[in-house]
Amino acid sequence: LAALYIFSSCVDLDKEPLGSAVAGKIENEKQALLRLVAVYSDMKDFRYTWSMMCFGEVLSDNATYSGSDNDAATFTLMEDYQYPADHSEILNKYSQTYQCINKANLVIRDFTDADDNIFNEYNKEHMIAEAKFIRAHSYFELVKTFGGVPLYASVLELDHERLGRSTAEEVYAAIEKDLEEAAAVLPSKSAVKNYLTDYAGRITKGAVYAMQTRVYLYQKKYDKVKEAAKKLFDLNEYSLVDDYEYQFLIAGEHCSESILEVNMYNSPTQSSWNVNNGNRHVLMSMPRNLTIGFGCAQPTAELAAAYDKAGDVVRKKATLLSSEEAVKIEEEAKGSGLPAITSDRTGFYNRKLYLKPGERVDSRGNNQPLNHKLIRLAAVYMNYAEACALTSNEAEARTYLNLIRKRAELPEITSTGDKLFEDIINERHLEFGLEGFRFFDVVRAGFAPKLFKNFKSGAELLPIPQVEIDISKGE
Repeated sequence: LAALYIFSSCVDLDKEPLGSAVAGKIENEKQALLRLVAVYSDMKDFRYTWSMMCFGEVLSDNATYSGSDNDAATFTLMEDYQYPADHSEILNKYSQTYQCINKANLVIRDFTDADDNIFNEYNKEHMIAEAKFIRAHSYFELVKTFGGVPLYASVLELDHERLGRSTAEEVYAAIEKDLEEAAAVLPSKSAVKNYLTDYAGRITKGAVYAMQTRVYLYQKKYDKVKEAAKKLFDLNEYSLVDDYEYQFLIAGEHCSESILEVNMYNSPTQSSWNVNNGNRHVLMSMPRNLTIGFGCAQPTAELAAAYDKAGDVVRKKATLLSSEEAVKIEEEAKGSGLPAITSDRTGFYNRKLYLKPGERVDSRGNNQPLNHKLIRLAAVYMNYAEACALTSNEAEARTYLNLIRKRAELPEITSTGDKLFEDIINERHLEFGLEGFRFFDVVRAGFAPKLFKNFKSGAELLPIPQVEIDISKGE
């Protein structure tokens, strides 16, 4: 299946390409850059990242799949933890991620064989390391979602040998190897000249260390989590922003807390649903009919109640947009008499993906200019706190947990033992609301049966797409 998607995405740069970028021998530096951009392009595609919302949030207590009646009906079984193997989002996740992996494999192979002398402006080894990081990130997305998956470390040709599922341990080993090799080569943010204007959005050493904390945490390799986190802290390049909401605004893109985000913009030439350069999540999430949005993945009353129970006014305000406030914002900008919201099932929308009139692009809805945040410093703090709590270093765990709570204007946590671990998982719930973590956090903590209504044994992982099962004859 992955071989079918090798060349289907377009690439975009501010300048016109000098000829076509195709697989095979790399003949000039411009072609090399285009090839690397093609790998990054899949991380921009909403089919690669929308699953972080519809699996990470909708399968949890944080959101329900809304939108039109037809949209909502497509997720009825999914939300009841009966996963149809032919579901379109399962196929999108699987196929788009393998497309990204195979593009990365192509770059790694062809860049390795390329003549060093053609690289003057760009660093060949850095570019190979970037592809390795993206491959690692992609395999992590697959293994956390599906468990063991086919592990392709080389380019897929049309007549490639079909591999069966590797074990989750084998997939994680490949991820770790890619990240270790990338960390050894990539520059830190401070080592890049003109980082914000010329480099922001590309992979750095800090992004690798941060990703390692996530990968090791899911494997319960807590000492490795702490080691990677300390390497990131030692770079002294990132800090929490004072205003929690700021980092989710256009004005807050690539702020001090941002470790990795996908650059989005309103492309003048590409704006279709599957080929665009903007954040389609915004279109998918905004109120239906009142705006150009589809109103999918609405936050639940349960999430609102979790913020209220914790007394968390700061993060609730930054995360949840009530229907009433949405109407008020739109009317203040456009006047009264606007169309009413339709298909409003919960009374809330995702403020982290809402752009006000004047900020958003109404004429080209797929091309919303809001960057997609993949890794921020708060996630590393929470990964580190959890690892410390589970390795008898509770004082350090509370220190980093309380740095997060201080920003949210909440009292310090003083708990110990199992209660401290529960407090950390709860803090993740509040800190990362509607960012795609909730389902996976609760599952790996072992709390799903008690926190998710109708959760069934075996629902921790999604099924491999039916088309892949059919092609491989179930192997």
